[in-house]
Amino acid sequence: MQDDKRTIMFRFFWVYLIILIGFVLVIGKIGYIQMVEGAFWKKLSQDRYEELRPVKAKRGSIYSVDVDNGELLMLATDIPKYDIYIDLGYTYLFDKKLDKKIKQRVIDDEIYKKEISALCDSLARIYAGKPNGKTKSEYMAYFRKYRQMEKGNRYVLVQKDITLEQWERVRKFPLISKEKVRKSRETGKIIHSGKFYLTHYINVVERNVRYYPYYPMARRTIGVPIDGCDTCYDGIDGFYSSYLAGESGMRRERKINPGIWIPVDDDEHIKAIDGKDIVTTIDVRLQELAENSLRKCLDSNDAQSGCVILMEVETGYVRAISSLEKNKEGNYVEQVNIAISSYFEPGSTFKAISAMVYLDKGLIDTSSMVPTFEKRFPGAKTSIRDVGKVNHGMVSFGRAMEMSSNVGLSQVVYDNYISKKKSVEFQKDLKEYFNFEKLDMDIKIAEPKPYINEKGVSVDDILRLSFGYVSVMTPMQLLTFYNGIANNGIMVKPMFVSHIVMDGEIVKKFEPVVIKQKMCKKETLDKLQDVLKNVVEKGTGRRLSKTGYGIAGKTGTAEIGYSKRGIVALQHRASFAGYFPTDKPQYSCIVVISEPQKNATHGGDLAAPVFRDLSDRVVGTRLTYHQEASKEEKKMPAIVKGNQDNYYKFCSNIGLKPNKETTTIKSTSKTSTANSNLVADVVGMTIRDAIYILEKQGLSVSFEGRGKVVFQSLSRGSGFRKGSNIHLKLNYKN
Repeated sequence: MQDDKRTIMFRFFWVYLIILIGFVLVIGKIGYIQMVEGAFWKKLSQDRYEELRPVKAKRGSIYSVDVDNGELLMLATDIPKYDIYIDLGYTYLFDKKLDKKIKQRVIDDEIYKKEISALCDSLARIYAGKPNGKTKSEYMAYFRKYRQMEKGNRYVLVQKDITLEQWERVRKFPLISKEKVRKSRETGKIIHSGKFYLTHYINVVERNVRYYPYYPMARRTIGVPIDGCDTCYDGIDGFYSSYLAGESGMRRERKINPGIWIPVDDDEHIKAIDGKDIVTTIDVRLQELAENSLRKCLDSNDAQSGCVILMEVETGYVRAISSLEKNKEGNYVEQVNIAISSYFEPGSTFKAISAMVYLDKGLIDTSSMVPTFEKRFPGAKTSIRDVGKVNHGMVSFGRAMEMSSNVGLSQVVYDNYISKKKSVEFQKDLKEYFNFEKLDMDIKIAEPKPYINEKGVSVDDILRLSFGYVSVMTPMQLLTFYNGIANNGIMVKPMFVSHIVMDGEIVKKFEPVVIKQKMCKKETLDKLQDVLKNVVEKGTGRRLSKTGYGIAGKTGTAEIGYSKRGIVALQHRASFAGYFPTDKPQYSCIVVISEPQKNATHGGDLAAPVFRDLSDRVVGTRLTYHQEASKEEKKMPAIVKGNQDNYYKFCSNIGLKPNKETTTIKSTSKTSTANSNLVADVVGMTIRDAIYILEKQGLSVSFEGRGKVVFQSLSRGSGFRKGSNIHLKLNYKN
């Protein structure tokens, strides 16, 4: 028995000794790690949550030129948005007296109890009733919840996606900012400096987001972000991304939550280079008029969709483009760029293409006689009919075009192609005169290729092809053809951007691109221009006559048949394509209205009024300007003529002599108009003047609203660092 007891005690001794040795080894290893490897593991832990991350460059801005005075109007730009986080958790401080770390609140209880109520009240005044906003009591409960948690409360979201103007207010709220004070060396008294600084328990995440001052105007043309990619855009923004994107920088950031990183410091290891700016061909005022006129037409006729394009004849500059369609709620919105990405059977606007083929190949003359009204051609299954019930009998081909006779156009193709068994030749001839290829314009969009069937078509198809069926194209592709007629037979590619600009200077200019130098013979062009002029003066486009400046073009009405519950319902697509003034064409335009539900269904009744609204506005307010501007080199003024008083006022404020050499972008003067380190007073100025002056000072400018400047986030005369952000508010009232 005694031996058993001794054996058990012996075993316990060895177990105890092994445990003791293991404990000593663990303590020794911990000490070794702290003393020898501590720096390594600390750095490894830090690197796990801190790393060099790319800093997204500020994307370049997209501008429009006001052709009245040359002023640049912003269509898209990057503005800063901020996410604010507050630290409601604990931290550990090393106490030298106690020789150990002590856990304590980041925000002392006394400070928290004193300031939290005022902070919640201030936040509620701005955000209550807004997205992610709360009332004062809700904010109190929200912060209390995270304050009471032991973990996961180091970075609590205060507010997300706030503007610079809001941030300037929030940063002065209780608990977020404190008044900076200093003591006098002589008296020891506290002197208030009047400045504010962020407390150490606030973290701010800043990022740039795309802002559209005229949204939703021309949204699908300017471009919108593509889902799933914050740097991908369609439209003009996407096509010129290589210029706009800039070059990303690098800075050290700390991970505070999954997917959320904050800068460790303000210094960038690699400085981001902002993107270049681009100047579009869009005229904001004409764009606004085009959209309003189109929307009015669609709404009054309860149409499904429509589009309008206004193009400058000689250059191909697209001055206005709008595509609207009815959504599920019955509102007209720009969901798809119909004008560029949707093709359709054009109907009678196609007759100008057929007429060019007939006249240029000598198959017929404008004085040749053709039948009208209704006719059943040999080999055809159905009769060809003209719109209306009046039998005009035999008329000249010119008159047939004026009254848009389907029978007259069909007779020519029958006599010269079908009866001679050369039907396929007709398609080939059409492709020779019309550009059945993509335009490949400077816009990121899915443009379909025009289509015409060259094989296996029936007599009915060939006849219908002559007046706008059995072939499809986009409105922009058809307008390009009409623009070529107006441009003395020179077909140019539509353009959306004229210049690339950097730091106020033009770095690249895009010249017009010629698709075809000669569309047809000169005599053919003269006859076709006369025909299109007479369509308006004597034919189906009479609603556009008596303008005083003259419009030429062609109406179109295409029938759309579709099946609904087994019943074929007939719908219409009305259009008008043409140019003005007739003597010296400056602009071309196309209007397309699809599926109107009211009584009006024809191009002359639906599309023509939209065309007239635009042409009257252009001639009344723009045409003289363009005629004068074409005689001299166009410049982009940095200080708009008529607003130079603002510039001189600024120079006077900072004691600087005005430099006239800086009033145009082409100036090579290196003298700065704003070399003071004090913020200029730009209240009351136009946004163009304000941006010019502030950017010359080295400030990064963002703005919201329209009109003149009524508020600036950095006050006049205050100091700033180069690259600081300043946000401007615009309003018409000033």
